[in-house]
Amino acid sequence: MLSNGNWQDYRGKGEGVLVHLDSARQHGLPVREPIDEHGLAVLEPNYETGTYGYLQCANAKTRLATMKNRRRYFLFGTRYQGLSETFKGKFLIVGYMRLDKILEVRKRHVHKWMEQKESGAPAPECMDMEECHSFQSDDMNFYTPEDSFELSEELMKQWGYKGKVTKQMKLTFTEDKLDIILAHFKTKSPKNAEYIAAAKELEEAMAAAKANNAPRAEEW
Repeated sequence: MLSNGNWQDYRGKGEGVLVHLDSARQHGLPVREPIDEHGLAVLEPNYETGTYGYLQCANAKTRLATMKNRRRYFLFGTRYQGLSETFKGKFLIVGYMRLDKILEVRKRHVHKWMEQKESGAPAPECMDMEECHSFQSDDMNFYTPEDSFELSEELMKQWGYKGKVTKQMKLTFTEDKLDIILAHFKTKSPKNAEYIAAAKELEEAMAAAKANNAPRAEEW
């Protein structure tokens, strides 16, 4: 947990917001993709500090809407493309984050970008927004593909949603559906340490490949 005295307590109602993630192709765990389309390191969600939106400006509009609607959980989902053939192509909720503390971070993101823009870093999403909030959690957990919660088309239909889950689809889960998802995870063992180790492993592999002018890891 980050030692920053400006974090404020946050209390939300029992609803969950789905956050779409790009997960790595070169690992069995659906760990965050190590670099983005600009070749920059991806640090969100940050398993290491239990935060989302603090180190980088990820899904700023989703975070702002979550705050304004006083929702309580982020549910992290991905279309699995990792090394386990059994789960390829399935949409999995691989972890969750209870929102416990909040911090205004727009100035932080803009200042950080101003320091990095000469290297080609894109402007943060919150550049054209009036406010941007990061969240911190004492209950943020991630799981193996086997222990993840599959959001299948059949289940989506049962829950009143239409079609496949896509990045463009903004999903909010009511308290009853959120409870089903969280109850699933209560019977599983979090793999946070394994996620942190995997993220570090992929970052080091990318750095080594870049230093050697080798192809990106997904091309290996």
